[in-house]
Amino acid sequence: MTLKVSPFNLSIIRTKYELNFYTYQLSDRYYELAGAQISAGFPAYAENFKTDPISIDKVLVSKPESTFIIRVTGDSMTDAGIFPNSYIVVDTSLKPKDKHIVVARYGDDFLVKRLHVFADFAVLKAENENGNFPDIVLNADTDFEIWGVVVGEFKRF
Repeated sequence: MTLKVSPFNLSIIRTKYELNFYTYQLSDRYYELAGAQISAGFPAYAENFKTDPISIDKVLVSKPESTFIIRVTGDSMTDAGIFPNSYIVVDTSLKPKDKHIVVARYGDDFLVKRLHVFADFAVLKAENENGNFPDIVLNADTDFEIWGVVVGEFKRF
């Protein structure tokens, strides 16, 4: 099966689908990065030293000309670490592959799901074991397009 990948045209997307896109600015702002890693499990000794600063947007966006950021609603992807009101970073220049998380248009709806590719069909799967989200089976007759591959996610606590 050949996946339908749409060329990125923000003006058509805005007009036709009334999505809320957010303008972002790549900046030259850098933040201090602690040189040690921090444990999210058991306490671990952390050395107190700094390393070279990083730019958060440059970590998340490698190709600004083909990248957009969109806010997520719904909880179908929480087991993948994508939560309601978080923002996903989507690169439209990447070719979607099996197991990628993608932004797709399915009929008149846009959604973010994990892509599973098989010989004659593909499936968009939710990742929330507590929810009742059906798989979306895609074949040559399905009205769908892949808009891009999710390359990052961020949120504010």
